[in-house]
Amino acid sequence: MRHSTTGTTRRKAALVLAPAMVAVALTATACGGSEQTVSSEAPEKQTRFEKRATEIEQSWPKVEKTKGRHLDMLPIEAAQPPVKGKNDSLTVTVGHGGCETKYGARVHETKKLVIVSGWSKKDKKADFCTKQIVTDKTKVELKSALGKRAVVDAATGKMLMTG
Repeated sequence: MRHSTTGTTRRKAALVLAPAMVAVALTATACGGSEQTVSSEAPEKQTRFEKRATEIEQSWPKVEKTKGRHLDMLPIEAAQPPVKGKNDSLTVTVGHGGCETKYGARVHETKKLVIVSGWSKKDKKADFCTKQIVTDKTKVELKSALGKRAVVDAATGKMLMTG
């Protein structure tokens, strides 16, 4: 009498593969929950300022100064309190090079902090530039009133003022 093992082998393989197939099915359907969107595009790269703002948020009030001077994250020389009755903006003084004709400031807000940084771009047409620092005031719009939040310079990590 001859015994057939083909049916037994197939059942064993199915039992071994079944848990793996269930895991793949659950992963593909996100356990029956909400849909997930998958994109082949690379995620947007965080700017130096965004990374620094997150770092300050997490380590406040013990913040180290950044290393080097970067045109995309310049120190703020000073900050002026908002005009009375208009608590939704700040005036900050940005220090930039004499040949950097485009300049401004950016802001990152949290419940406790308003983190600011200057930025500038060099004028590509300038033939000769000195290494002098020029300071200019610029207005920064806030999403919400300053209130009691601390205003912090992203480049130095120093508190410029409190609301």
